[in-house]
Amino acid sequence: MGKKKRQKKLAKKLAEEARKPTPGKILRLMLKTFLLVLGMTLLIATGLALGLDFLKSLWAQLLLYGAAYVLLYRWLMREFLPPPPK
Repeated sequence: MGKKKRQKKLAKKLAEEARKPTPGKILRLMLKTFLLVLGMTLLIATGLALGLDFLKSLWAQLLLYGAAYVLLYRWLMREFLPPPPK
């Protein structure tokens, strides 16, 4: 029983440490976000160059940016997520 309690306490401590923002984590998050926006902008520009007229709509662009954010959330926030349990 004591071993399980120690493991839970350690997992809780690691989760709290993972959530603390540090300058390095913030910088990596900003860089990853910049790369995500740059990539999506290039993708939309390429689509427009290929003649996909629906990409001219603000709502279509917002939908694509939002979908990319949702799909890549784990990659963006990797440093802030607690480590997986062992």
